[in-house]
Amino acid sequence: MNRPTKCSDMKKNKRFGIRNLFWPGMILLALFTASMGSNMAMFKNRAHGPQFTIFPDPAPPIQISGGVPAPVPAPRTPAPSVPTAGPGMQEDMNRILAHVLPAVVSVIRPGGGTPRQTPSGLSLLPPAATQNDVTGAGVIVDDRGYVLTTFQTVGSARLVKVLLFQDGHRELMADVVGVDPSCDLALLKIRSSSVFPAARIGDSDRLRVGDVVFALGNPFGFKGTVTMGIVSSNHRKVTIGGVTYPDLIQTDAAINDGNDGGPLVNIRGEVVGVNMATYMPDHRYSGIGFAVPINDAAGLLSGQVQ
Repeated sequence: MNRPTKCSDMKKNKRFGIRNLFWPGMILLALFTASMGSNMAMFKNRAHGPQFTIFPDPAPPIQISGGVPAPVPAPRTPAPSVPTAGPGMQEDMNRILAHVLPAVVSVIRPGGGTPRQTPSGLSLLPPAATQNDVTGAGVIVDDRGYVLTTFQTVGSARLVKVLLFQDGHRELMADVVGVDPSCDLALLKIRSSSVFPAARIGDSDRLRVGDVVFALGNPFGFKGTVTMGIVSSNHRKVTIGGVTYPDLIQTDAAINDGNDGGPLVNIRGEVVGVNMATYMPDHRYSGIGFAVPINDAAGLLSGQVQ
């Protein structure tokens, strides 16, 4: 016969169950606490420990075999060299001038006169006057004694004197065999059968702005004077004393009184012009001179010089 369960018995059984579960629970709690402590320690070390940055290894250089070659930096283009005047160039200039200078002469005509002049100060080069004589310059263009000079130098004269400076000082008579007032040119023939040093004739159409030129003559009586400059302009139209010259060479080579009729020579020693005018406002130096292109003398020369 079963005994009814009393409240005291139930309490007793209940106390027994709790007691039986207490220790296993305490053990589990201890294990859980230990595990959490370890995890917290690891987290703390990660949060406050040293920080590291990882860099990737540099990529190896790309090796290209076949196909498109690897690009190569373009080489730097060297700066263009600037030509300088060396000993060779100087010797060439000396040789050229030594060949031309013997062909430069003085031309003397009797009488005086004043050059044509404009109010702007542009005038034909006045020949150097010595008492009643007027002296200009000229250049021998043929070894038979043909001399090219300016029309203003000879004027209306038909017979003039020519002074040669090669091998001393020689004075010879020369006939005026042709004139071209429109170009301010005149051609003389020395009365002699001698062979004379002659300058080469060039081509003035080949002149370019910036070309080096030499003006030769006997300014102020200084025989064999050479000045150097460049072609400042080509085909310059100039009016002097009512006469228009449509095709003059402009140069900054010094051209002075008594230099009219002297040659303008290029770097090859060829006559490319005949000095004939200068611009000197108020008698100040301007560095502006003019020469008749040698090609303008073709008609005058063709009738006498073959």
